[in-house]
Amino acid sequence: MYTDKLVYLLLQLVPQGFFTLIGRDPNDASRYDFKSVELKETAFRIDGVFMPKNNDDEVYFVEAQFQLDEHFYARFFAEIFLYLKQYRVKKWRAVVIYPSRSIEPKQIEAYNELLESKRVVRVYLDELPESEETAVELFKLLIASEEVMGVRARKIAQKASVVELDLIEQILAYKFRTLTREEIRQMLKIQEELGLKETAFYKEAFEEGKAEGLLKGKREGEHAAKLAMVSLLRELGLNDELIAQKLQLSLSDVQSVPKS
Repeated sequence: MYTDKLVYLLLQLVPQGFFTLIGRDPNDASRYDFKSVELKETAFRIDGVFMPKNNDDEVYFVEAQFQLDEHFYARFFAEIFLYLKQYRVKKWRAVVIYPSRSIEPKQIEAYNELLESKRVVRVYLDELPESEETAVELFKLLIASEEVMGVRARKIAQKASVVELDLIEQILAYKFRTLTREEIRQMLKIQEELGLKETAFYKEAFEEGKAEGLLKGKREGEHAAKLAMVSLLRELGLNDELIAQKLQLSLSDVQSVPKS
């Protein structure tokens, strides 16, 4: 289901939202790497694992479950315990993200002790309170109705970073499949490069490039400023095609910037 993929994209690009969801400091995201893990000699694959950079921290196994599956917990816990066997992890927690309680399996007798322990955190997006954290509001946007989604998306977009703006556009594109990208940007009231030019990332890179190109004239200076943005946007998870679109550069210009 494509919504699940959007959740994993959020976990990868705005991991601070995940740590807010489970009651930890969002800054703790810097202490983890988010990965997908293939388990040896099985058909199992754990799509979301927050692996600590420091061995004293817990490993978080994350699953987005947006459709009812009575066998979900059997598979999820089987994957986790197989991982524990193979990698000998001592500290771990499991986190399941549901759109609502109605999607959670009803046949859970075999797993009650685990589900009621501190090992497992269940997040129901429709029960999350209002939050000042943009990353958390992005998770809630996944389940917003079409009637309110536009209003909520515009509110989030007002304070979103470049990466978050792109995520908002992707969520709206999934919900409103008949709309073009331009129509979605009009829905968000995003004018040409609005949001991009207002972020601290853009301003910092723009000024750096502008200073470098002062002697070459305004046009060349602006071009240098955009090229200075490329490496930063790559670090934020954008591919070269999307960077070219965001900065209004040719793909060859973007690819001319060496990858770090």
